[in-house]
Amino acid sequence: MNYIMKKVLIILLIIFVAVSCTQQKSSFDRVVFSREDFGNQIYLDNPYEIVIDSLLNPANFIVMNDSVLVVGNQDNCEYLLEIYSLNTRQLLARFITKGSGPNEMSACAVNIHSNASAEFHLQDINTQLYYTVNLDSILKNNRLQILSKFKYSSDILSTMDLCLLDSVRYIGYNMWYLNSDKYDNHISSPLHVYMKNEESKKGINEYDYFVASVNGAYCFKNPVTNHIWAADMHSDIIRIYDDSLNQIRSIEGPDNFKPQYIQKQSNAPINFVVFADDFDYRTYSDYFVTDKYIYLVYEGNKYFDIKDLKPVEIFKLDFDGNLICNYKFDRYVYSISVDKSERYLYCASRKSVMEPPIILKYALCIRIIKLLNYEMDFYKYVVCYLMLFM
Repeated sequence: MNYIMKKVLIILLIIFVAVSCTQQKSSFDRVVFSREDFGNQIYLDNPYEIVIDSLLNPANFIVMNDSVLVVGNQDNCEYLLEIYSLNTRQLLARFITKGSGPNEMSACAVNIHSNASAEFHLQDINTQLYYTVNLDSILKNNRLQILSKFKYSSDILSTMDLCLLDSVRYIGYNMWYLNSDKYDNHISSPLHVYMKNEESKKGINEYDYFVASVNGAYCFKNPVTNHIWAADMHSDIIRIYDDSLNQIRSIEGPDNFKPQYIQKQSNAPINFVVFADDFDYRTYSDYFVTDKYIYLVYEGNKYFDIKDLKPVEIFKLDFDGNLICNYKFDRYVYSISVDKSERYLYCASRKSVMEPPIILKYALCIRIIKLLNYEMDFYKYVVCYLMLFM
């Protein structure tokens, strides 16, 4: 009897150890923060407006090499991509007409979120094609040369960037994923490794719920650690994964949004899931990665009024996820880029989605504001304004 009891105890011990190891593997570091946890909080206003009269109908702007403005135009323009000199305001090149032939696209989203390389990406969300081009080559040859292109999976949320891993693989956000027990499509993780030019093996009829309007995250690779960051669009959470896509950390805050979902009544062949109480839950909406830091645009609104866009914040974090600075803006901004010295931030802005965007330049003033007394607002603004012209 004692022998049998010993065997039972050993088996139970093995099971306990195995379960404990499994739990340890699935656990991750969880950080919860508030706005008061930032080392610096800086209010930015009075930006310098960059006026270019010959713009067509821009959707977004990105500054590259601190001197070139890359413009992605609306679909109704003759040319979908324009490049201007930031110094002279002169047009340098126009490319991509609408169509299906060479150097043509049905729509063109410009994906530039770093100054680390002259390469950037163009995305046609209608054909699910992803292109890589090189700015230096464009300016030298006055020709748009496609370095590479591939078709991405229809499972990918098309409004999100892709995180390229190598010549054959990329990471994308699965549009069928939702962290909800009630509206579960049985997708284990939001991020997946996909093979280029490989189509999804599942069709829309194999899922129970359409959840693409309530999910999404901006995904990018930490250039130092190669960890994958996913800044959620609808909850104030940043999830960090290792190169095997095991979650190793979450950075949560500052508003502790917990979205609730309901099923929308419709005659569609699939059940549509939307936010409860007519909420929108707008959190992270853009990002830019420099040599040392990550800048994340944070909206922090439960309601999104297209006629009255609210001011945003930009959270500055280091590559370990430490909170460095919270920039509070005087208006709504998007399509951000930061110069290599990290003294200036460029962005697009508008008061409503019906208005054309304008191009703005802010002085970040990090070092100067630390030295000034916060009561000396007048002097702070004068110094920051002068920096815009330096």
